[in-house]
Amino acid sequence: MNQLAGIYLSNLGILEFVSAIISAALIAAIVIIVIKTNWLGLKVERFRHVVLKTNLPKETAKKEWAKIEEHFYKGDENDLKIAVIEADKLLEEALRESGIRGSHLGDRLKNLKPEQLTNLDQVWQAHRLRNDIVHQPTFKLKRDLAERALGIYHDTLKNFQLLD
Repeated sequence: MNQLAGIYLSNLGILEFVSAIISAALIAAIVIIVIKTNWLGLKVERFRHVVLKTNLPKETAKKEWAKIEEHFYKGDENDLKIAVIEADKLLEEALRESGIRGSHLGDRLKNLKPEQLTNLDQVWQAHRLRNDIVHQPTFKLKRDLAERALGIYHDTLKNFQLLD
């Protein structure tokens, strides 16, 4: 009988160890999901906007757009590239704040329906331009192409009532 109890106790120790490893892995997965989806950040932002009644997104968007325009009006190719990249980033933040899920702008755009964003195809074109800028170091950006992309971003942000 003592041998049977010893085997039972040793198997119980193994089960406890395996359970602890599985629990740690699940906790780690939850933490990763919370970080990747910015779940906690969204809850804090919603609290600030609903409970504290702040108008921070619109004010922030206007300030960021002013910086984007500064880069555009400087006019050299690097500033044009920065302007497009920053506009893309600003739109991603707007979609994130609106609750559109995804880890980056491309994912968020995939989760949108054309009726949610009337110029969705144009936004995709502007986002592809941003991707070309970021992923192709020798990409040459012409001023008219940057201007068109920034117009798309501006119109989209205006539809979100973040810009006038």
